[in-house]
Amino acid sequence: MSISKWHPGKLILLWSWGGLFAALALTQFLGSKVESSPIAHLVELLIALLILLALSVVTWKWLSGRESN
Repeated sequence: MSISKWHPGKLILLWSWGGLFAALALTQFLGSKVESSPIAHLVELLIALLILLALSVVTWKWLSGRESN
């Protein structure tokens, strides 16, 4: 089934869980010092950004499918 035919509730669930995981990654990012582990600090930020980017792409595809209907 294509993303454009999804029920809006699926996007709500994706954003809820994705937002939670991104928030946890950002909490870890803000709670740790860069000096202790710069690579881990960068990975925590990248995880949050990648989750939000992936959710934005899915939402963009879903909304684009809705425009064509």
